[in-house]
Amino acid sequence: MSGEELCKLAQYAQQSNPIHGSSATAPQTTNVIGVKALAVYLGCSESTIYSIKKQGILDKAIVAQIGRKIIFNAPLARELANAYQQEQRDLRRESGE
Repeated sequence: MSGEELCKLAQYAQQSNPIHGSSATAPQTTNVIGVKALAVYLGCSESTIYSIKKQGILDKAIVAQIGRKIIFNAPLARELANAYQQEQRDLRRESGE
C-alpha cells in the first residue's frame, strides 16, 4: 500500500466513523479493512471470503475499495454470509429429499 492510499484510508475512516459524545445517539458501523480482517471477524478462511466475494454475495457490504484494499461493513457482511449459508443448506435439503 502506498502512502497516498494509506492517507485516503485514514481520511475515509475519520469521515465514516466520527467520534460522538455518546454512542447511544448514533449507531456505530464496524468497518474492517481487507479480506483477512473480514475472515477473522466472520471466523472463516480467507479463501471462503474470496469465494463468496467472487460470487457477488458480499457486493452490498463493500463500502469502498482503494487500490487492492477493500473496506467492508462487517455486520452487513455477516448478515449476507449467513443468508447465503442458510440458502445453501436449504438447497441441499431439497435436493437430498
